[in-house]
Amino acid sequence: MNNDQLICNVESKLIQVRSMAKIALDNTNHKYAGYDEPFIEQTDMSNLLWVIVDLAGQAFDELQKYGLMEEKNNG
Repeated sequence: MNNDQLICNVESKLIQVRSMAKIALDNTNHKYAGYDEPFIEQTDMSNLLWVIVDLAGQAFDELQKYGLMEEKNNG
């Protein structure tokens, strides 16, 4: 994987994380966001949070894996 692919993969995951985190915050602070009631049920909110954590973890793992591969190639 080259640098451009890595950046694209990590960036796309982080964009998704940011979008989903904004949705989760709006749902949690629904009155402040201008909604009468939360628009996501609690069980679905838990699933959303799991996806956020998983995507962030995948992005971090890709960065770490790439860093370890670079060290081996340079060493």
